[in-house]
Amino acid sequence: MAKKELSGGTTRQESRREFLKSSALAAAALAFPAALSPFSIITRKATAQPGATDDPAVVTVRDTAAHSGSQINAGIAQVMLDEAVRRYTGLSNLGLAYKSLFPGISMNDVVGIKVNCINAQLSTHPPLVSALANGLQQMPFGTASFPANNIIIFDRSTSELQNAGYTLNTGTTGVRCFATNSSGIGYNSSVTLNCAGTVQHPSRLLTDHCDWLINFAVMKNATGCGLTMTLKNAYGYVSAPSAMHGTLCDPYIPAVNQQVRDVLAVTEALFIVDGIFGSYTGGPMGSPNFTWDGIILGQDRVAVDAVGRSILASYGCPTLAASVHVDTAAQAPYSLGTANLAQIQQVNVMNPSQSVEDLDVQWGGSDVHLDWSAPEYTGQFTVLRADNPDMAGASPLATVSGNAYTDPGAVNAAMKYFYRVVKTW
Repeated sequence: MAKKELSGGTTRQESRREFLKSSALAAAALAFPAALSPFSIITRKATAQPGATDDPAVVTVRDTAAHSGSQINAGIAQVMLDEAVRRYTGLSNLGLAYKSLFPGISMNDVVGIKVNCINAQLSTHPPLVSALANGLQQMPFGTASFPANNIIIFDRSTSELQNAGYTLNTGTTGVRCFATNSSGIGYNSSVTLNCAGTVQHPSRLLTDHCDWLINFAVMKNATGCGLTMTLKNAYGYVSAPSAMHGTLCDPYIPAVNQQVRDVLAVTEALFIVDGIFGSYTGGPMGSPNFTWDGIILGQDRVAVDAVGRSILASYGCPTLAASVHVDTAAQAPYSLGTANLAQIQQVNVMNPSQSVEDLDVQWGGSDVHLDWSAPEYTGQFTVLRADNPDMAGASPLATVSGNAYTDPGAVNAAMKYFYRVVKTW
């Protein structure tokens, strides 16, 4: 499928890609942790959406180093996103892990990242979205990687993006960032969505520009519908969300999500909640009032929001009785996912950025054997060696995926060696 240009000059093809079970997906199923079944794949067909009996997986990753004051630590954000994707897919190779979430994706496809910036005090944080974009660019296509310019960060309003700290980019290099109200975009009046009796037109970003969507929401409560996470974030896809705020936004929120899923050609591949900071009261437009230092990630939007709702409940959120849309979304005729926490396989990771622990150095014959522990991290490690305990001038020996390394012949060397193992994100 040809890449959609910002000008809309390339016509979107109508033919649909078939669901592909690539070798990477097969590897993901085999590599998935034994406690979990292989992740559910979302395709363009509604019947392939994860249902209420699929026991979907949801990964939460928290890291107490994620922020300093009100600032997000970009390096830790990268660790968190990468670790979440690795844990969810069961693949240690980051590029293949990301690629497995987009079955059949090509180099020419465009991935849209829908952020939530309506509240400048509590928006999807740019460093987290940058970390996601960095991960997407690791997807391999032969000797090339996925192009940065084929990623579009978007929301409904240019001013909201800018107020949240995003840098606009409509150029031909780098990750693009612009809004539905940008020149030449707008809403597609030739496409009508019936959202619980309201007439909605989707953003042209969904119909003319993006092949795949990632919904990157925020963690906050809302007086009118209990909470605002990935399901409610879909209001930013359509032309008249103000018409869908009655009756606790139910069934309007499920209806919007169902229509986008079933009517539009774009594929919703991933749902994430930015929970570095959140609001358990005063939302959706109030200031953040708690720190959770985490993200929630999965392919079942209802399950992701159900896990997010349980987190808000742990803080005593007083509006959750109004969050009926989460439960409605799980039921027919919407069948958007699983709201029952007992049916959701939760993988919880804490502090993946912490340093390697318990480095054990043993001698065996002429070799030095190193073993270490890093239970909350499944990425790669770099083994460093120096001739002094301060590790001054240390040289990298190898980058490994496991938790062990052998330095051959080191015992017979003319000097004493010292070792350090560091995470290589």
